[in-house]
Amino acid sequence: MAAATALLSLVIDPWDEFQDSNYFNSTWHISRSCLLMLFGGTLAFFMVLTEYILVSETSAVTVTIAGVVKEAVTILVAVLYFHDQFTWLKGFGLFIIMVGVSLFNWYKYCKLQEGQAGEDHVTGSPKDSVTKYVILEETEVQDDSPMSRFPLVANGENKISDMSGHY
Repeated sequence: MAAATALLSLVIDPWDEFQDSNYFNSTWHISRSCLLMLFGGTLAFFMVLTEYILVSETSAVTVTIAGVVKEAVTILVAVLYFHDQFTWLKGFGLFIIMVGVSLFNWYKYCKLQEGQAGEDHVTGSPKDSVTKYVILEETEVQDDSPMSRFPLVANGENKISDMSGHY
């Protein structure tokens, strides 16, 4: 993909305009521009990595809500810092965002309270019952019982572990 993009850039982009650009007219500007692009790329990489970790630990809905809140913060920064005009449409949008995020948080809070009320009768934490990272080990025990074909429950042992290797 990088090769195709580079070839298209050679054909389509106006390379003669780079000589007139203030960003590429000296060695200092070229290095500064490259460092700024590298910095932006690094920030984008860590943003995607953070999103991946967030989705793996929570849910896609939570990431969507976080994106909506980010948009609201972007609007507020544009209005407060860059003195962008605050219209009734932006205000209505911010109001809908705040109501939606509040309803989502209220829903998650109620579900959390239901889960804690249900745990009073059950031993063990919910993290123990649902394992995020699963490692399957091969069983060397050969058994003729019907359950021996299922390595997760062979010989009555649970073969699911977390990343730490504890069963």
